[in-house]
Amino acid sequence: MVTTRPDGDTNARGTARARLFVEHDADRWTLVAAAAREGARERRAFREYLERHGDPASDFDAAEAVYGELVNTCVRHAPGEITIEFRWDDATLIVVDARERLRSWPFSPDDPSAESTHHAYALISAFTGRIHVTRDPRGGTRASVALPVMKAHA
Repeated sequence: MVTTRPDGDTNARGTARARLFVEHDADRWTLVAAAAREGARERRAFREYLERHGDPASDFDAAEAVYGELVNTCVRHAPGEITIEFRWDDATLIVVDARERLRSWPFSPDDPSAESTHHAYALISAFTGRIHVTRDPRGGTRASVALPVMKAHA
């Protein structure tokens, strides 16, 4: 298990005072951040994780694009606390926004940023087939998508 804090210490455990907590191993990748923009900054790290553990036949470009679109939608519309988790067992990316803003996504046509949110929703749907949005049991909105990636054989 590798845990990374903002100071770059990969052996330290995250604390409640940390703004960003990333933890990963061969089975999952998890990020908890005080602000969605912190999750957006980890897009490249997420892709590197997928490439390290994924089958080369996976569509890493699509997976990175889905991560970016989903997290950037949180940055624009639910900028608070965010939790991001990826599990290899079902190749599911889960993004939980603590503000419950994503529950009505894609937003109504009178939303001033409707074009960009509908574009993001359409892009994610094209790459993954479906976005499942529900209430998270711990509070907030849970968006989950199956990414077009496969775990490398050991």
